[in-house]
Amino acid sequence: MIRHFTAKHGAAVNQGNTNQVDRKRELDEALVNMVVNDSQPFSIVDDCGFKEFVALLDPTYTLPSRQALKNMVVHRYEMEKTKAKSVVQRVEAVSLTADMWTSINMDAYLAVTGHYVDN
Repeated sequence: MIRHFTAKHGAAVNQGNTNQVDRKRELDEALVNMVVNDSQPFSIVDDCGFKEFVALLDPTYTLPSRQALKNMVVHRYEMEKTKAKSVVQRVEAVSLTADMWTSINMDAYLAVTGHYVDN
């Protein structure tokens, strides 16, 4: 709800709860970092043990739903993709390397790696 009010109605609605909104945003970002860095499933927010752990750490924090968490991760992905594109557009040359392999389950993988030198 806080995300909705902030996004749709501006920060003026939350002037009395600015610290709570900032804290919620900070914890949401930390949750997104954990999901992305540790390859956690979006369903972690529905796990009873995780809910208990978070409630013990900060009883005022309300975990986002799976869909809200997914949207936050997608938003982070889009931001990082935009940053990466802007960096690559500024370089003079990029060296690409491709590697293909097959897993033990016969799944095929292709990895493309790009290297560049910047300032």
